[in-house]
Amino acid sequence: MWGTHDTEAYISLQGMKYPETDGLWTFRLLIYIESLFNVPAMNLSDILMSSQFSLRYTERESLVGKLGVNEFMVLTTGGTPIFHYSTTDTPKLDHLLSGFISAITSFATEFGERSIQSLSFEGSQLLYEQHDNNYLCVFLVETGSSEKVLRAVLRELSKKFMSRYRDELKMDVPILDVFMDFEQVVKSVLSHYEGVLAEISGFSSFSVPEIKKADLDIATESEGFLDEFHRDFGTSGNRVLSVIDGKKTLYDMSRDLGITPVEIRDVVEYLAIRGFLGISSLCPLIKGNDARFEAYLDIVGLPSKDYQLLERAKNLCNGKRTLVEVSERLGVNPERLYDVLEKMGEEVEWRLVEVSTSLHTFSP
Repeated sequence: MWGTHDTEAYISLQGMKYPETDGLWTFRLLIYIESLFNVPAMNLSDILMSSQFSLRYTERESLVGKLGVNEFMVLTTGGTPIFHYSTTDTPKLDHLLSGFISAITSFATEFGERSIQSLSFEGSQLLYEQHDNNYLCVFLVETGSSEKVLRAVLRELSKKFMSRYRDELKMDVPILDVFMDFEQVVKSVLSHYEGVLAEISGFSSFSVPEIKKADLDIATESEGFLDEFHRDFGTSGNRVLSVIDGKKTLYDMSRDLGITPVEIRDVVEYLAIRGFLGISSLCPLIKGNDARFEAYLDIVGLPSKDYQLLERAKNLCNGKRTLVEVSERLGVNPERLYDVLEKMGEEVEWRLVEVSTSLHTFSP
């Protein structure tokens, strides 16, 4: 049974929340926590209010331009490390392993793999993937990083490791030195995705994603991508995927599907970092700026506020500046400007300028 130090390390558990079973799931999990940690008996409200255990289901924050991976480890499900890479001089995973692995395996056994996806503690967060019931691949990341994107990176690294050392892992006693050269692979992969995230961090609601069909088809046929995608996003992810056509902005998708912009962005970031999307910025070009254009405005009959905004925007909407850049210069939110320009119909040409250059499948 765990000691005081172990229980204090585990500040929160995070996983998928199913509305139809929320109350029952929470009750079962809390009771299981009580038995696992051997804490004194307490009623449900006491557990919910306890500072020792806090269950949180939070929407992941958008990316801030960096990956946030501090450590990557491969270990047996029994808790024996076989590879460990750390970006810091003070790695945490080593001294947390015994209690940490107990928590992972215990909760996964009791509630299933999908119920507990991560553990948060001491300002860090742990993500893990299990392979063949024998090995765990683990990321220790900074709290606030995008879990779904990082999970995609973790899966890629995990698959590379398992494929590269398939024969060595079959040995009764693996020779640990054999795995050391994987450090260069980890560095290359993380460096690549740092660059990808720098581009993704510039996404806006008026970015236009386009599917790279050939790459997505290959992944779907050979890697079981759709199963992973559905596991991470459910039916809402499939709905977003179905409307990505290289024409709609994230803003359009949100309006059409009734899905929040944050959820849309999560899906797009996930697909982009896997190399399945090209991303372009929306750049409006107002075609006319003469007497005929003024006559057209009279026919459309814009409200005075819309007309004033359009007058200010005419010289800025040259097909080279993004909609967001124009809105910033005008001091209005981009949604307001977009709605006004949409009313102009064919008098506004929507040009797409590709902004993603490194969003491709990575194979170090």
